[in-house]
Amino acid sequence: MTFIGGHRGSSIGAVENTLAAFKLAIAEGADFIETDLRLTRDGIPVAFHDANLERLHDDPRSVTELDLAELRAIHPQTVTIAEALEVAAGHASVLLDTKIAEPQALRHSIEVLGPWLDGGTVAFGTRSIAASELIRQELPDCPVLGLYQDYSDYPALAAMGGLWARLWEEDASARAIAELQELGLKVIIMAGGRGANAVGQISPDALATLLEWHPDAVMLNDVKTGVAARDTAIHRSIFT
Repeated sequence: MTFIGGHRGSSIGAVENTLAAFKLAIAEGADFIETDLRLTRDGIPVAFHDANLERLHDDPRSVTELDLAELRAIHPQTVTIAEALEVAAGHASVLLDTKIAEPQALRHSIEVLGPWLDGGTVAFGTRSIAASELIRQELPDCPVLGLYQDYSDYPALAAMGGLWARLWEEDASARAIAELQELGLKVIIMAGGRGANAVGQISPDALATLLEWHPDAVMLNDVKTGVAARDTAIHRSIFT
């Protein structure tokens, strides 16, 4: 079965990376929720995609320049990662897309979130071999998802015990998925992003094709549509 993940929650029906988006994703049947991890100036891990507030509030300041209280004064819907994990607990797994490159800051995030990281329901998405290795060293039992731009790094991820690899929709094919699975990696397809559609957006026909290739998961903005398409594909395969 292909798992369905809500990109920044079910972000087609609610503001991205908010409690409303996370709760909607759960209500619509998401197997997991993806959100972004950044640190505020006072060291609080928050669910915030952009490095700064330019897109959302026409404010050039970065998240790291603001304390949590200051960030919430500008963006009242700001959610801490701990709050997101509390909402998801018992309902859906959580993928943390770590926007943090510095080892010290990444270790701080792990320390702050420590109580939530047992049990295998929280995974860290990393953009480099070095960050993946750090997660494996600090949290040997925590799933790691490679978000690498250079797919040739994925064999190294498999060798270190990383469990998941991301492919962009544009790069996905039955062969590409199978090759990664043969390395022992599970494959998440990120809908949209590099082609005609925005990140997380995908047409019904394209989604149906993806599901025929049997990825381990698909991540998209419209959880309800994703779950319905997945369930349709399951029933079709049973009766054909």
